[in-house]
Amino acid sequence: MQLKRRTLLSGLAASAAVPFMSAAHAKQAGADTKWDKETDVLVIGYGGAGACAAIEAHDKGSKVLIIEKMAQPGGNTAISSGGFMVPQDGPTALKYLTATYDLANSEKDDELLNTFCKEIMGVKDWMTGLKEGTELWVYGHAGFQNLPGWEVIDKYRVRGKKRSGDCLFDLYRYAVEEKRNIPVMLETPAVQLIQKDGQVVGAVAKNNGKNINIKANKAVILTTGGYEFDPESLRTYAQGENYHALGNPGNTGDGLRMAQSMGARLWHMTAYSCPLGTELPGCKAALQVTMMAPSFIWVDKNGKRFADEFSPDGHTRCYVVNRFDPISHSYPSIPCWLIFDDKAFKRGPVVGGSSGYSINREGYKWSRDNSQELANGVITKAESLEELAKKIGVSAENLVAAVQKWNTDIKAGKDTQFNRPIQNPHKKVVHIEQKAGAAVSAPLDETGPYYAIKLYPTLLNTQGGPKKNVNGQVMDVNNNPIPRLYAAGELGSMWGNIYQGACNNAECIVFGRLAGRAAAAEKPWS
Repeated sequence: MQLKRRTLLSGLAASAAVPFMSAAHAKQAGADTKWDKETDVLVIGYGGAGACAAIEAHDKGSKVLIIEKMAQPGGNTAISSGGFMVPQDGPTALKYLTATYDLANSEKDDELLNTFCKEIMGVKDWMTGLKEGTELWVYGHAGFQNLPGWEVIDKYRVRGKKRSGDCLFDLYRYAVEEKRNIPVMLETPAVQLIQKDGQVVGAVAKNNGKNINIKANKAVILTTGGYEFDPESLRTYAQGENYHALGNPGNTGDGLRMAQSMGARLWHMTAYSCPLGTELPGCKAALQVTMMAPSFIWVDKNGKRFADEFSPDGHTRCYVVNRFDPISHSYPSIPCWLIFDDKAFKRGPVVGGSSGYSINREGYKWSRDNSQELANGVITKAESLEELAKKIGVSAENLVAAVQKWNTDIKAGKDTQFNRPIQNPHKKVVHIEQKAGAAVSAPLDETGPYYAIKLYPTLLNTQGGPKKNVNGQVMDVNNNPIPRLYAAGELGSMWGNIYQGACNNAECIVFGRLAGRAAAAEKPWS
């Protein structure tokens, strides 16, 4: 089913368990304001950043309350791959991460980056200290091995029996709820910040159908994630159309609007972590599509191949398809099509990946032989390329020509159109099926059947939001801290157009802790 952008985005908003609420202006506190609850530090959003902020604020002697809009906590952290980057050497990691900004011409805050590379070096000890017996293991390395310093980048996970994101967030939950007894209110979305004399002094939240005023004697910390399920924000900031999402449907831009209500400066609004993915019947979230076999290509809505399908890092693949054609006034590659042959189909699951809301929360399991996806329409099958073109609505002439050109090139040993590598050039393991030297390009069968999967830009998360300083304080449009307002995590992330995998969870740890520490150090306003 092909959805127009407006229809699709409306559907995304409707999928959130709690609808987003606009807060154009912060509520003014007065002498007659009735406070229903009181705490020192109020954390809004219970994912990885919120948990880390709450732990640190508590450990610095403050009374902490966490409120979370969803019925189940965890945000994007719990449904992520659970990885967090900890390098072998901080200065070398700084060199590498600086190169990612420079390569992509992304806005960089040197003070934030320097702080991150210093603070991240102590994260392994902090993580294992959250619960006795916690074990960490290295599962991956640098995503951009053409950049200097890549060799020191290691990605860690928490060892456990659950999916990786749940292992990570279960550790946080133990530290927050069992070890520290920090109170958590679920199904309690923040509606509006409360300010007094330009200071943020609390928030309005909805609990059991009623608005309640929560007083924060020291500070409010926004850890609400991004805007990937907010149609309005996507229309305003996302380059392209027909965006889908992999993550938590509760990420509807709440923190973005609340920060704006206090005059926050925004940055990185067009930066995303966004693979390509496909719709799943009956699921709110989409599924990332990472092809496991080498005999495949991508074609656009005209049936033409348009890119090197292997080399772009998975987190940045939306930038491959969101190019606007000023002649046709359209996005020719949204949606696009993954085209593959019977060898790929019979090899096993054509899609790799083990994280995302559809898998971790909605329970979708891709079939081992792809038969379920063939039956439910996720995969389209045809006996010839001409028939497949008709079924998916592209030019048969162009599709046949694209496959023929691909086959001729790869048999001759070079992709003359986009220079896709024949074998994986990476020095370290990128994926279990894609070790160095493994074939990543192969001709498609000369005869059918052939198959197709419709692909969309599929947000893992958005990076944009309020700009913060090294203490997590939200900055105003003049780059001054907004009193008593903090933020951490993917809401105003420090990362730009190039994203090194496992750095969002790492950022949640580092700047969640820094925000919690600074918020706890505030003097009470009353």
